[in-house]
Amino acid sequence: MKEENEKWLEKLVAAFGRCREELEREKGEGKGEGGSIDFIAYVDACSLIQDVFGHLGSVFEFAKKDLVDKEAQLRRNCGNRKISVREAITADFEDGRAVAGTSNSRTLHRVTNSVKFLNLLLVDLLRDDNKDHLRVSAHRAFKGSIEYYLAWPVKKAVGVGLYLLPSRDKFLKRIGETLESAKPLAKEVVECSSPVLDHVYGIYKDLGIDL
Repeated sequence: MKEENEKWLEKLVAAFGRCREELEREKGEGKGEGGSIDFIAYVDACSLIQDVFGHLGSVFEFAKKDLVDKEAQLRRNCGNRKISVREAITADFEDGRAVAGTSNSRTLHRVTNSVKFLNLLLVDLLRDDNKDHLRVSAHRAFKGSIEYYLAWPVKKAVGVGLYLLPSRDKFLKRIGETLESAKPLAKEVVECSSPVLDHVYGIYKDLGIDL
């Protein structure tokens, strides 16, 4: 089947493309000014992010494990309910537990930061004038997404471990791509995930939730 034969970047394009399409469709049908994204569909898309941490190597193993744990938590919390991302975050906000450690709101924010990490990594890694080692792009993505809420020892360990990252070509080989094949797909991932990120972070901003 096609889905089984799809490469990682292609799966990302498909998953976040569905989220973006739902968001645009909801807006077009006037079902709320900001549109909406199905909660589980978004978690499904986010679950693909864990692979990037695995391909980068052991330095990001903590991030992969954290993402897997949080994805499982979100699925347990949701159960069989069909809700949107906005509804899940708003429910916690109205219950006064938007920043609670086990809330959907806080957990989803951490997961979304991993999506932002990938988005920033692909933007920097595949820019035309980039001659830097992969660790430079990974460091920029790390600082712009998940670094701020980590404990100092973890930040220090990542800083040291970045020197163990593979080269850009080796990383691309691990995900089954070359620079030429990866560029158009990476661009699509960024184009699909950027409006989704704007939507999700926008919900927190609208509600005044500071995480």
